Amino acid sequence: MYAVGLDVDTRAYFTAATCAISLNQSLGVTTSSKSFSKFKILNYSTNTNNSFKQLTIWNKQLGISSMFFKSKLTNTEKSLIHLTPRVKSIIIGLILSDGWLQKKGHWNPRIGFKQSLINFSYFWHVYNELAYLCSGLPFLSKAITRGKLIFSLSLQTRQLECLNEIFNLFYLVNKGQIIKTVKPELFFYIDYLVLAHWIMGDGSKRAKGLILCTDNFNLQEVVLLVNILIIKFNINPTIKKEKNKFRIYINEKSLIKIKPFILPFFVDHFLYKLN
Repeated sequence: MYAVGLDVDTRAYFTAATCAISLNQSLGVTTSSKSFSKFKILNYSTNTNNSFKQLTIWNKQLGISSMFFKSKLTNTEKSLIHLTPRVKSIIIGLILSDGWLQKKGHWNPRIGFKQSLINFSYFWHVYNELAYLCSGLPFLSKAITRGKLIFSLSLQTRQLECLNEIFNLFYLVNKGQIIKTVKPELFFYIDYLVLAHWIMGDGSKRAKGLILCTDNFNLQEVVLLVNILIIKFNINPTIKKEKNKFRIYINEKSLIKIKPFILPFFVDHFLYKLN
């Protein structure tokens, strides 16, 4: 896994800067699954030759080829997995919208994320970003919603120590209950990549602007989020009350201001949200 010609200290630096630690194992995986047998678009495969070793580029998308080719890791192997700034921002955007974190007792947390099959392109984009945190492929589920059969795709990551930072940013543990919240420290994590995933997940087109459906947060938390957006992005969002929920409205002028910075992170499927 070391680069040829580098001294010991430099090799150590580059090794520490890898997002998924290969431990001299293959970075490949074959993505065959009964759950996906009906979807030809998912019939991917990558090199699983154990002799193949390479240096992982820091803060770049890794894709499914970065997963360990085994479903269970030792605690030592799990502790070597870390979040790049890119992945950290994506996860925060997911937690602000459709994602969640699970934690039981003293165990490390894990990420959960679910999307309707109609949003497959976005789901697959997210999975390719987070695949190195997962032990396997996404799984297909179905449910009856308003009399209609809806198919969905879900992913769960491993239970990882590196996710505690995000868990502590969004959750409080009170008498054994886990409560989702927004903390002032979120200010230091919000960037355009976070905002892009937040809008893709929970943004809704409204006239020439958009609404962020912050239904899971109370008024005080929504006010905090609005203040973060004002300070970080120099825009002028407002709060609207809809169906007894407090939501954030980003008007046309503010949307035009942030659009060039979030557009590179958008999947085509959700471009309509940016008008």
